[in-house]
Amino acid sequence: MDVYLIPGLGADRRLFGGLHLPGHHIHYLEWPVMPAGSTLRDYAQALAQQVDAAEPHALVGVSMGGMVAEELAQLTKPKRTVLISSWKGPHEMPPPLRILRGTHPERLLTPTFVRTSLPLMRWQMGAETEADKALFDAFLAATPLEQLRVQIAAVMDWEGPPAPVEGLVHIHGSADRLMPIWFVKDVLRVEGGGHFMVSDRAEEVARLVQEALATG
Repeated sequence: MDVYLIPGLGADRRLFGGLHLPGHHIHYLEWPVMPAGSTLRDYAQALAQQVDAAEPHALVGVSMGGMVAEELAQLTKPKRTVLISSWKGPHEMPPPLRILRGTHPERLLTPTFVRTSLPLMRWQMGAETEADKALFDAFLAATPLEQLRVQIAAVMDWEGPPAPVEGLVHIHGSADRLMPIWFVKDVLRVEGGGHFMVSDRAEEVARLVQEALATG
């Protein structure tokens, strides 16, 4: 089956370097450059051009990529949609983040803010090994701040998919600091997994994804 992998906010295909899904034809979707004010639905519409909806396929999205996968599923009708370290809607955001909706926190994202907040951002992401820290830093260096602001605003303004997504599977780590599992319902739980578990727990996550695809 064709499997389309969608990375997290500011990330790219390198996030899936350890996620091996034998038996499937893997496609890596990369974030398009989008104008200010773009929504997650706009991102999905842009990515839909890269999906062959006529063929049986699955969508696998991490973090923001999971949210976009839910929007994309409305357009391409996949056999299975798998979320990893993500939210099914704004109701799963922790209360402090829900309070920030509509306040445009992305405006705080400046070079100085990124530089001084880097240790905290790594901690929230669960990037604790030197390899994961280097990968996270590489994502930040490769993505213009303007595009990070557009993506953050789109996530914060998201109202959730317009309709329930059929065949949805949600994989989430019990130690996710960015998206705490306490506010997330109906998940396959990865004990000790953090927000970066698609990288540092790739084998375990891949097994769960393979099981989800087998029942799609």
